[in-house]
Amino acid sequence: MKRKTKRGVDVTAGPAGFLTFFLSFALVASLGGPVYPLAVGAALFVHEAAHLLTAAALGAPLSSVRIGAWGVRTAFDYSAVSACREIAVLVSGPAANIASALALIKTPLTDVPGGVYFVLTSFALGAVNLLPIGGLDGGAILSAAVGRFVLPDRAWRICRAISRVFAVLFWAAAVVAQTAGFSWSLLLLSLYFLVRAW
Repeated sequence: MKRKTKRGVDVTAGPAGFLTFFLSFALVASLGGPVYPLAVGAALFVHEAAHLLTAAALGAPLSSVRIGAWGVRTAFDYSAVSACREIAVLVSGPAANIASALALIKTPLTDVPGGVYFVLTSFALGAVNLLPIGGLDGGAILSAAVGRFVLPDRAWRICRAISRVFAVLFWAAAVVAQTAGFSWSLLLLSLYFLVRAW
């Protein structure tokens, strides 16, 4: 992977990162039509913009930007801020998604092509990201909260165990949803969470 540092920010992308990013959006377009990637992109933008704005307001500098299959992911340096401020930055992305979905659910935007996709995707992105699974905002929130009360090694073991339990529960829910004729994408996402948890 190619790494560039610009003004203290580590930018990770390179050909593989950009390729997986665009392939994932092409897959989204093939599953939901041409406006669906725009709706997903808008939901991701709301999510990451909320993280960036909250971090800037609370004094947590941006440390890295990663581009890959799951979109653009930002990371911050929390060493100079309290655990409460770290949790506020982590919660802001999912909260912005859920708030924007709820605010727009009964507006004319849902009549515009892609509007319903944005509302549904934004709500799902916010809700799923709050799950206490490693690699998600919820997993990082759990880690920051537990880390306030126990030593780092013990905190890591506690968070890993909780992450595994929730990954298995999410997988089981995805299997049930799939047997009811739901989308394969939920099942694939649950398998990704299982891999991340172990």
